[in-house]
Amino acid sequence: MRAHFALTGRQLARYLGVTPGFVHHLETGRRSLSARLAPRLVALSRLLPPPLGQGPPVAPEPDFYDPLAPLPLPEQLLGSTAPTAAVAPDALHQRVRDTRLLLLVLGQRLARQQQQAAAMARRRRGLTQLRASAAPADAAEAAHYTKWLAGLTLDLELDEPEPAATTTTRWLLAARVAGLRAEVAALKANQIL
Repeated sequence: MRAHFALTGRQLARYLGVTPGFVHHLETGRRSLSARLAPRLVALSRLLPPPLGQGPPVAPEPDFYDPLAPLPLPEQLLGSTAPTAAVAPDALHQRVRDTRLLLLVLGQRLARQQQQAAAMARRRRGLTQLRASAAPADAAEAAHYTKWLAGLTLDLELDEPEPAATTTTRWLLAARVAGLRAEVAALKANQIL
């Protein structure tokens, strides 16, 4: 349930009215679910996708950048261009080594940013689904649920205060990684290595 709605242990504990440690004990099987907590968990479980619940199916995860993926074919990037004059092999070898190292570092950073973006998207989808579900019939439970949703909204805003800036940074990094991949592929194509 936590994974589907991208909830932290603290957030689920807030909903259940217990400590995060108690949620951890529930998840590891060291504690059993009390009759008092069961209705709240049952209400959330109905929102899970089939076969566990009646909620919408899970959206597929996006593909993440793989820093170890093969380089693109140079012919696709450059056509058949080749150096027309002699090249300084030492300088080019150093450039390839430096570029490969930078590509590895930035590629790993891009992969982390893409995973964080996917996690935030899961949290937004989960929050949207929780908001769209019917509030509990009991007035006290409905008030508790509304307060919990407000807390989840605040948590999301605090964790990603400027989503547009975060997305822009990730896309610029992706463009830089693509350019570095093309540079390494071009140097390799001309058999500089």
